[in-house]
Amino acid sequence: MSKLKKELSQAARHMMSGVVQIRVEGYIEENIQSVLNPAIRIPGRWTGSGFFVSYKGLEGYIVTNAHVVRNASKIEVRSMLTSEEKFSAQIVGLVKQLDPDVALIRLLDSELVRFKQLAIKPIEYLELREGPSPSRGEEIKAIGYPMGMVEPNISGGEITNFISGTEYSTERYVTDAAINPGNSGGPSVSRDGKVVGLNTAVMVDADNIGFITPAGFVKIIIENLLRQNEPHFAGIGGLLQKNANNFNSLLKQSQAKGAIVCNVLTGGFLHAGGIQHRDVILSINGNEFDRHGIVMDKEGHYRHKNIYDVIKLIPIGEEAEIIFLRDGKIKSSRAKATRNPDKGIVSRPIMEERQYLEVFGMVIQELSFEIIEAMLEVDANAQIDMIQIIDQKKSMLVVTHIHQGSQADEMEWPAGAMIISANDSKVHTLPELQGVLEQNKDKPVLLKCRNGRIGYFQA
Repeated sequence: MSKLKKELSQAARHMMSGVVQIRVEGYIEENIQSVLNPAIRIPGRWTGSGFFVSYKGLEGYIVTNAHVVRNASKIEVRSMLTSEEKFSAQIVGLVKQLDPDVALIRLLDSELVRFKQLAIKPIEYLELREGPSPSRGEEIKAIGYPMGMVEPNISGGEITNFISGTEYSTERYVTDAAINPGNSGGPSVSRDGKVVGLNTAVMVDADNIGFITPAGFVKIIIENLLRQNEPHFAGIGGLLQKNANNFNSLLKQSQAKGAIVCNVLTGGFLHAGGIQHRDVILSINGNEFDRHGIVMDKEGHYRHKNIYDVIKLIPIGEEAEIIFLRDGKIKSSRAKATRNPDKGIVSRPIMEERQYLEVFGMVIQELSFEIIEAMLEVDANAQIDMIQIIDQKKSMLVVTHIHQGSQADEMEWPAGAMIISANDSKVHTLPELQGVLEQNKDKPVLLKCRNGRIGYFQA
């Protein structure tokens, strides 16, 4: 065994005591049926992995994947430091869109005390790696509890590739280390004793291709969550497009560099920085972008980080410098990083957070991306109508399920109908609809849909 491999193995064995098994009782992953009718709950049990994270002296905090705990009603943690003991934990926060797939949980205060009393040695808090990203070919060790094993497993591999992020996703490392079910949420570690990233997923129907969420993105989620109570990343707050030399005369540029701004969201990062339509973003905090919005690595040949990754790695509330081109002149501005402004249609993947009303034999929810996706299996035309309003600022109420034999069923009221008013009062949210219903107790209610359909329901 080479010296480097020996150092890596020693580091992994040392860090292994900071990795825990997470046992969860809750509801299994949502399907089309449960999305459209949130009253459906299918109980289940599963396991994952996590690790005690070192962050500003906090104790008992554990990093894992969001999908491990997202539908949990009960979370228990086991460690090789405490034999067969189980310790109750609670969710601090998680990324709701599941990209990156990051969650932060913590042992209950009383359970942390008990853990320390029973542990055969102090808790090993693992440090997230900072600085430059690893290179292709760098060896790592993935640690976790695959297939529900009662003791942690260590598997070796390399960083084999990088996948750039988008507006809605983050950069990921690709590895050939074995990342199997149950390994999710465990760390991938380097020979310097630091966590390179969070084991996240394995590609189905492919050999030796797993994904790791980089440590930098894990750390920024922790910071945003604990400092700002925001389980989100900062967003660019607009729409960008790649540059090209065809634009040279229009933009008064000598060479196509940077990303062109084609839309600015009110209240977002670009708006706060005074950025306008057709400005060209050249750099943010010293990270220079090519015409595709990609950051060139210092090695000058591999690319895996782009403008969206750069903005996500800035803590929410922290000021950033923007260098941009306007009318052929290079200008600078500063703006505080902020999450993208909310639109009316959002993502609500967590069952416990999905609010709904059951009235007149209908299940009514505020429209979400998950509902739009699920509606394809019910009524493709209804889905097309929903997609047409996807950029609106206000929420929209939609009928997602009809109970057989109910008033709505007898009236042939369709699933997918988007309600815009109740008794001639505009309604966009569940509380607004609830308010109209309460004002009209024991009275008929006239509902009107976006397509003109009406329903007259008796209390």
